[in-house]
Amino acid sequence: MPPVPHLSGEWIGHYTGHFDEVVRLTQDRSRVEARKVTGDDHVPAGEITWRADLRTGRGEGQIAEREFRHPRFVPGRLEVLGPDRLVFHWDGIGAVEYRRDD
Repeated sequence: MPPVPHLSGEWIGHYTGHFDEVVRLTQDRSRVEARKVTGDDHVPAGEITWRADLRTGRGEGQIAEREFRHPRFVPGRLEVLGPDRLVFHWDGIGAVEYRRDD
């Protein structure tokens, strides 16, 4: 089994229809969680945007209506493209590519 990458830190994601947003990834072994540092009209700063298991890639991403109404998690998948790039896919909704913020 390949080693689990170390992803903790700040990353920048391009959210289509919005702008680049900063997320802070925290990692506990193979579990990783992305919390927004900057937010948007749907999921504000301080909220979880997605979380996933690094060994399986399976996860869930948060979606909401404007003004953070009716927030909920939907199934998703994390794809680690390298030490400085990853993509989270919200099933049936879309994907966001992130790059490490150095």
